[in-house]
Amino acid sequence: MCEKFVTAVEKSQNSKTGEVSVTYAPIQSCPETCPFLDKGCYAQSGHTSFTLNRLNKNARLKKKTRPIDIAREEAKQIRTLSGDRNLRLHIVGDAKTPKAAEILSRAAKDHSSKADKKVWTYTHAWKEIPRKKWGKISVLASCETIDECKDAMKRGYAASIVRLKPFNHSFEWDGVQMTACPALVNDNTKCDSCGLCLKDQSLLKKKKVICFFPHGSRQNAAKDAIRQKDL
Repeated sequence: MCEKFVTAVEKSQNSKTGEVSVTYAPIQSCPETCPFLDKGCYAQSGHTSFTLNRLNKNARLKKKTRPIDIAREEAKQIRTLSGDRNLRLHIVGDAKTPKAAEILSRAAKDHSSKADKKVWTYTHAWKEIPRKKWGKISVLASCETIDECKDAMKRGYAASIVRLKPFNHSFEWDGVQMTACPALVNDNTKCDSCGLCLKDQSLLKKKKVICFFPHGSRQNAAKDAIRQKDL
């Protein structure tokens, strides 16, 4: 039986990401401030939940639930990858301390040095972690309001946001450019061919916010969480 509490996959078969490398980390790596934690998180339902539940259990059994322990293991797993593909950091999970982000930034640098591939991720811990701690990782702040997006940008982060209603065409709203995730509006678009989120500094410069929409079996709970943030 697999007892890993963090895992890395050389070539993901995820329908959205396409054939990139990915990592999965336990829920203990996520900041408690995430509004979707136990309230509509896509990773806590569907097929992904089976992987997540196993990692959560193994982290508890091994007493490896501290952010630094999880980050060290994730870094170790990253270094087992070939480096031939772009890497999506933690399909599930996060890094919630500056030290954890720093550990991952060094592993990401090693990954990119092998074949000049990129590493990207999203974080709900952008208020706690200075952007520089992530190094060369393309990291987008996970936000739920326009004010949060603007705050994240002031801190040096590109921003992403979860919105209630899907849309197809980009538009300007309150000084930022709202752009729907291409993979969510076109089934033929995958992360490995799109690459938009791999360019966080360009997104930041253009004040372009990547928009995602609640999906999966717990989307109603996610929508409720968004409405609470909008109050």
